[in-house]
Amino acid sequence: MSHVEPSSAAANRAHNNHCEMERLFSRESRYTIWRNLWFWLAQSQKELDIIYLVPIPDSYPPAFREKKIDDEDLEQLRRCCNVSRYHVNTMQMRSLTPDHVLDLRAQFHFVTDIDAPRSEHWLNIGVTHEYTLENTEQILMTHALDILITKLSMLLYRLRNFAMDHKSVHCLIYESDYDRPTYVTTIGEKVASWAKTLGEILWCFQKLRCNIGSAGSQPITQCEQGNIAFLDKLSMLEHFEGDESKCERLDDLLRQKMGFEKCYAKDYFRYRSDTNGRLGRICHTLGDTALRVVEDLDHFDSGGQLVEKRPKSDGSPITSPLLRIAADALMQVSITFKDPRVSKTHGEDEYIMVRLFKHAARVVRILQSIVEGLYYNSQNANTIKWLEMPFMMSGPLISRLTLRREDPMTIMRHLRNIGLSVMNEPSERQTYSFLDRLMHHGFFNSHAVDIRNAVLSVQDVTHSERLVDEICGEHGIIDRRLQPYLGYIRKMTAGESQAPLMIESARGN
Repeated sequence: MSHVEPSSAAANRAHNNHCEMERLFSRESRYTIWRNLWFWLAQSQKELDIIYLVPIPDSYPPAFREKKIDDEDLEQLRRCCNVSRYHVNTMQMRSLTPDHVLDLRAQFHFVTDIDAPRSEHWLNIGVTHEYTLENTEQILMTHALDILITKLSMLLYRLRNFAMDHKSVHCLIYESDYDRPTYVTTIGEKVASWAKTLGEILWCFQKLRCNIGSAGSQPITQCEQGNIAFLDKLSMLEHFEGDESKCERLDDLLRQKMGFEKCYAKDYFRYRSDTNGRLGRICHTLGDTALRVVEDLDHFDSGGQLVEKRPKSDGSPITSPLLRIAADALMQVSITFKDPRVSKTHGEDEYIMVRLFKHAARVVRILQSIVEGLYYNSQNANTIKWLEMPFMMSGPLISRLTLRREDPMTIMRHLRNIGLSVMNEPSERQTYSFLDRLMHHGFFNSHAVDIRNAVLSVQDVTHSERLVDEICGEHGIIDRRLQPYLGYIRKMTAGESQAPLMIESARGN
């Protein structure tokens, strides 16, 4: 049975257990993968008629007899491949060291001495511990990407719906570093821009997922190339009496049993460096995107335009600070992970890849929680928009009147004087007074149509609505990205489309 499942299978697993990422990287999961890798190796070697040596007792000098792996040997190993939490928690299987190499050797002895003693002389023959550790990393990465991709697809579904629901809803954006310091757009366009970036990240994760392959059976680290002796064991090539085609066939059989489409045994070091670098960069981009979302949320919250439904008692947001913390943590781990000099399998109590995926899943989970809890305050947004209207309309008005051969400096002087005349009025009346005095001003009263069009141009969000449709509308960018995950999304949202239960009063007797 293949250990690497397709995305649809991973979607079902993620749906059934919201702590799937934790369970995937648990000790029982790791030990199960190790034992399966040993089983697949022995199974493949048996298919290729590998011969192993068994020492003859009391022989001097030491003598050996040749044997082959038989079905009973494999069956005994197969029965102990699945490690449960109960087994991990027993005293005899507790890890004595955080070093995975020593932990792996301890598991080797648990199998050969206790669980499957028939495997004593042939378990893991011809390979080093790197076969187990490196292939485990690829299997875990595949499963983790499946889980993360499905979680990200659900977030995109929420963002798409929120953007479409708020496609025409006005909001004010301040961007002091740009030529347009203040302008009107829509909540839908801003959320759609988040979705577009996250959709690109999803696509990158998908491409990476399709490129993952097995490490093969041969020694795969640079220091082991050309020297595959491990605890005085024979090499795989020596076991196959120099037949390189059998080694290649073995790699292919292992690839199939692991469920991969590709095998990188011949150039694994380069593949591993490239894959880890890509994964680190994508996760870093995810963290950076989350930080930009936090900045947008802080901007909206400062004016009360878009706020959380469940703020703290002092009115401040709850989850956006958590998102900032999670995003920072993800970016720090990403930088470390993509460094090829950092070991991914040695000397850590927890795989660095475990920390990477857990932080990434946390970022996605917090983002979804924020989106599901956002509330648009139309009154605050409208008030802020009209407070800024005199500043926003000045540019369009100057452009229109300049086309009518009016002097730009004269226009700006009159606008400044009108602005100064209303400064001492209450803030809620300043915009009304500004527009009223503008319409009745001796210079502007003949340009009433241009004033009205300048105000309308500021509020024109046609372009924003078109962008939302292109990104989040039917057959849009996000819709195409979500096609492979529609089944998962339907399961996750099945209860949302159901009518609420109606409770009828009991009939009297």
